[in-house]
Amino acid sequence: MVNERPCQLGKSGNFRNFFLKCVDAGNIVAVYYEGLHRATTLGVEEGINVLERNVPTHVLSTLAVGIFNVWLGKEMEAITVFQQLARNGVDLKSEALFEIGDELETRLLSFHAPFLNTYGRTLKFPRGDFLGHSNTVHEEELCKNCWLHWLCLKI
Repeated sequence: MVNERPCQLGKSGNFRNFFLKCVDAGNIVAVYYEGLHRATTLGVEEGINVLERNVPTHVLSTLAVGIFNVWLGKEMEAITVFQQLARNGVDLKSEALFEIGDELETRLLSFHAPFLNTYGRTLKFPRGDFLGHSNTVHEEELCKNCWLHWLCLKI
């Protein structure tokens, strides 16, 4: 249902009532989609409010909340969420993180996200020992420490 027509989950969508019952029941995937839907229509703060129910158990929700916090300039919140993601077995310096990020980006686009990377003024990538990131990004020479930073900029 969602993979083919995510617009069916919106306010006037055919599946909205059923979908909201799934969200209320705590269905992890439904909460994830509702969080992305709200993030793209009402703002990332609203998306965070919904997605936090899935943190840290759902990897995509956790990554989304971390990236949204980076966009909003909430450095400490982003650090906390990224550390939770790492504790759940996601290597923040691996190619797998990029694949997870691609899935998140694709899903956001399916919800008709307004122009990606529009948070340049508030975007603040966390400086933490858990990443050892130097805040330098060169597309051709992307180091493993920069992958998470690049995802935050890319999405």
